[in-house]
Amino acid sequence: MEIKIHKTLKPYHWMLSIITIPIFGLFTAFYGWIFYATISGQNGIWGNMYSYYDLTKEQYGFSRLIIPLILIGLMIFQLKYLIEKNANQMNKTLLVSLIFIVLWIIGEFYLQTKFIGKG
Repeated sequence: MEIKIHKTLKPYHWMLSIITIPIFGLFTAFYGWIFYATISGQNGIWGNMYSYYDLTKEQYGFSRLIIPLILIGLMIFQLKYLIEKNANQMNKTLLVSLIFIVLWIIGEFYLQTKFIGKG
């Protein structure tokens, strides 16, 4: 039994990838900077934001690190399947991206419920 790979990408595969890859890149840089600022103990809001969520520096820093690592993986797989023109795997990757975005938004809402104003 041979698994058939669909080798034609639809226009929505290209459009979604062209939109999501740069956006994921921006969020990767943004959350990577938050991780760096938190772990290195820089002054300012990004370096001290963990105290507003009542978390330790390590908890907050590594929760911010998980997001760019997952986004980098999603970008790599999207590029890989675009180059290979593998529509089935691209559909799965886009579905995983959508599920991740929903979970990410839920996680950010949860963190906002833990927000403790310091002023």
